[in-house]
Amino acid sequence: MTRIQTALALSLVLVGPASRASTLNVPGGQPAGERAAQDHLPQSHDVLWTKFVKCKVGYNEKSGLYSISVTQEIKAMAGQPVILSGFVLPLDGSDQTKHFLLTRRTPVCMFCPPGEPNEVAEVVTLRPVTWTDKMVTVTGLLSLVNNGEKGMFFKIDAYSVH
Repeated sequence: MTRIQTALALSLVLVGPASRASTLNVPGGQPAGERAAQDHLPQSHDVLWTKFVKCKVGYNEKSGLYSISVTQEIKAMAGQPVILSGFVLPLDGSDQTKHFLLTRRTPVCMFCPPGEPNEVAEVVTLRPVTWTDKMVTVTGLLSLVNNGEKGMFFKIDAYSVH
């Protein structure tokens, strides 16, 4: 499997809410052992992540789609500039990426989801970003997306990545 196929597969199998991941029976969900490993690795403690995780994620077994209940606070932030730190997981199969997932937790397996849907933001930037295993900080405009098929709900159109 190529890196782009792997990354796209990751975006299709994100799981339910972090606080109840083990109670949801989600096909392709994040293995409990991986989540436990992530708890001992670096993770971003940005306030915005704590606001994102308050948005409750659901999964419909019949349709195979995710849903999210976005808080009023996050709805009010849509279209506004945000700053968010996290880890880069490229979606375009390149070490110089313009399209990636920003994850709250350190990814530990390229074949497993990088976190819960409310712990991941899609990022698009005009200038390529060099992949690193270190935390980066993204500044850009937040938009709310409703992609229940991929479990993607937050997007940042970045104007800087450091």
